[in-house]
Formats: sequence, structure tokens, C-alpha cells
Amino acid sequence: MIRMLTAFTEEIDDLEVSVADILDQIEPDKNLLANSVGIVHCRHDFLESGAVNAIKESLPFDLVGVSTINTGAPGVMGEFVLTLTVLTSDDVQFVAGVSSQIADDMEGPVQELCERLISGPGIKPGMLMPFVPFMLNFGGDEFVAKLDSLSGGLPAFGSLAISNEPDYSGAYTIYNDGYWSDAMVLLALVGNVKPEFLSVSTLDANVLKQKAIITAAAKNVLQEINNIPAVKYLESLGLAHDGNIAGIESMPFVIDNEDGSRLIRSCIEATEEGYVICAGAIPINSVFGVATMGIDDVVASTEALVCEAVERAGGRGILMYSCVARNWTLGTKIMAEQEKVAECVGESSPYHFTYSGGEIFPVTMKDGSHANLLQNDSLIICIL
Repeated sequence: MIRMLTAFTEEIDDLEVSVADILDQIEPDKNLLANSVGIVHCRHDFLESGAVNAIKESLPFDLVGVSTINTGAPGVMGEFVLTLTVLTSDDVQFVAGVSSQIADDMEGPVQELCERLISGPGIKPGMLMPFVPFMLNFGGDEFVAKLDSLSGGLPAFGSLAISNEPDYSGAYTIYNDGYWSDAMVLLALVGNVKPEFLSVSTLDANVLKQKAIITAAAKNVLQEINNIPAVKYLESLGLAHDGNIAGIESMPFVIDNEDGSRLIRSCIEATEEGYVICAGAIPINSVFGVATMGIDDVVASTEALVCEAVERAGGRGILMYSCVARNWTLGTKIMAEQEKVAECVGESSPYHFTYSGGEIFPVTMKDGSHANLLQNDSLIICIL
């Protein structure tokens, strides 16, 4: 059994206050069981000020996590908030670590990390929580695929780092008193772990009927659809004009693969070549579609999924990651999704809700098998 505790602070600069806020809410001497770990989410300001480091020094367990643009827990939500979720248990062990810094080789550091954490004798994790850097030269999909191959397909639930800067320069992974723009953090849950997973992305009713085939792509760059440049194809649908894509933040791409899996991809920007840069890998020969997403779609889908999660949880802890693109869709109503979460959960369960640069989640395939995928424009939930 895993018990979840939550705490928060809105103090960035006064480190004594930051630490006192957390300790007063967690009460470690009173509430911790035999094994514990902390999951921390915050703007990069809390890292750069030393607040996360000070909080770590006050706690007798590891911290893992990623930076975010907005986070929430019972009693708080907002941009300038640090949330700490503590998982504590007598029959689950929490094994955490960080890879070496990644430059031109991603596979070596990830392999060494996995060998160190999950490859020892008698170590059989029930699930993994990867926290992945937002890197331009390696997509989140590549980290997920490598983790899958090394772990034998253990269910993975986690997030990519994100920040508000246009170049994502404030996006960091977090491990204990360190933070990195180029290292992966991993948490393995070993023992009596029985997670339940839920997700929602684009509703079928919102997917345009016009479908096509992706005929050329390179990693996360969508090059050609039906053998014409991607932007030209979007122009033929009236979704782009003079090389500019209209409503880019509320127009997720829907990609259906031959194996039955569905990928949702946020569109980042068009290139001079008429290609489209997406927030995840684009498989060639998959079926391409476009969906619409508005404020009402985000809030309604969140309400339905969170209400289902609360019913299933029965008081157990609930972890939630929502794509930053869903937040962008909200426009000036940036707290609407979190407000709906707080309304649905009430006091029934401890929870954390955090915006993500990419959602890592185990999905069920047509043949009944499971695969870990990187999604965009999605809300993912894990009940522990």
C-alpha cells in the first residue's frame, strides 16, 4: 500500500519559509512510513533560488520531478507554486536516480541509469516514473523507446520538463539538490504496487473526417502528407495560409498507427521548407488527421476523466499530468482545468496536477498488449 501526502509553498526567495511551509504540512516525524520519495514540480525559479535544495536538505528521502508552468494540489494552484507529493509505504520501495548528462549519445546514459536502478537481482519494479528532459536533438519518444527496451516494457507514467520561455531554457529535470536540462531522472516503484491508469486526449467527435497518409517524416518533423509538403496539405484544408498555420495551439494532429495505437501530436511551428515541427515523433505511413480543441473540450474531458478516477480511487492518491497545449487552449482562463480538477476531487483523495511538456503513459493495443507512448494534448492519470 502507498500513502500519498501533499504539500506546497509559494515562497521562492526566503528559504526558511519555503522549508517551514513543507515541513508543517508533511510532518515527517509523524506521517512517514518505512520508505518514502518526494515528487516535486515547480517553475525553474524555485530551483535557481535554492528553494528545492533547501527543502531536500530538510527531508530524509529522495526528490524527483520536472519543472512546469503551472501546478496544483489540495488547497493550491497556480504558476508561482511548488508542489511536493510524498509517496510513503511499508511494502513498496522507491529507487531513484539521474543519468549522466546527455550530449550526442542518449542511449548510453539511459542504459547506465536503468542498469543501476532496475537491473539488480531481485529488483522487479511494478512501474516506472520517468522524468525526461526537453531536448531539441532527442525527442521524448526516443527516451521512452529506450526505457521500454531496457525494462522489458514495464508500465511507465511520467512527464517531460517544460517552461514558459520561448526556447524552453527553464525546462529542467530534478533529482535531490540538482537540476538538469540534459539528464533523465527515473523513479522505480518496487513491491506491492497496483497502479491504475486513465487518459483522455482528443475526442473522436472533434476529429475532422478528412484523412491522409504521412508519406515523409524525420523524427518529430512532419515533412509530407499525401506526397505534398505538410503545410501545403494543411492549406488545402483551409488550416494554413501563406505558410502560417491557423490556431496552432488548439489544433492537435491525430495519428493512427497500423498496430492500433493512436498518437496525439501538438504542432509547434512551420518551417521555411513547408514542414511542420511537432512535439513528438511522426511515424511514416500512418494515417493523419486533424482535430479541434477548445476551452469547453478541455474542461469537459477533464471533468469526465477526473470524476471517473475519483470513483475508482476510493481515497487513494491520484497523480495527474496534463499537456501544456491544453493549458494554451484555455487562453485567458488558464486556471479552468485546475479549477475543475479541484471541484471534482474535493476532499476525497490526495492528488497532484501538473502541466507537462509531454505525457508518458502505458496504452492498450488492439491485441491486448501494452505499450508506453509519449502523448501530447492529453490528460493522463495514475491511481496509486
